[in-house]
Amino acid sequence: MFNYFIEQLAPLKLAFIHVIEGATGGPRDVAPFDYAALRSHFKTGNEHGAWIVNNGYTRAMAIDAVASGAADMVAFGKSFISNPDLVNRLRVDAPLDALNGDSLYGGGAAGYTDYPPLDLALTEKKQGERSLTHRF
Repeated sequence: MFNYFIEQLAPLKLAFIHVIEGATGGPRDVAPFDYAALRSHFKTGNEHGAWIVNNGYTRAMAIDAVASGAADMVAFGKSFISNPDLVNRLRVDAPLDALNGDSLYGGGAAGYTDYPPLDLALTEKKQGERSLTHRF
């Protein structure tokens, strides 16, 4: 069924398809599914359309997905909430702050505006120590 929908969408030359792999916010392997085949159906009719994947990706998984051609881009959802400087953290391979799930959707600013940013000095030091092979 999903392959049929993707085959119908591909000729419309959409800019991208965003695919949640597995259960949203849950396990990635909740049911057997051939994401590579789904991507192939999309790219066959729309070679320039971006295939964006999501769901629990780590930095290493994201690099591998793009490098292997399994994805054109990787989306990070909840990681951005607890790491408003996520792009920089990924760039320098810095640790990520854990998400406080109890503060999500609570109606206030707590949990959305109070996560500490990565120490700028640490960031600059790490950037100077290593050359980046992947851009985020």
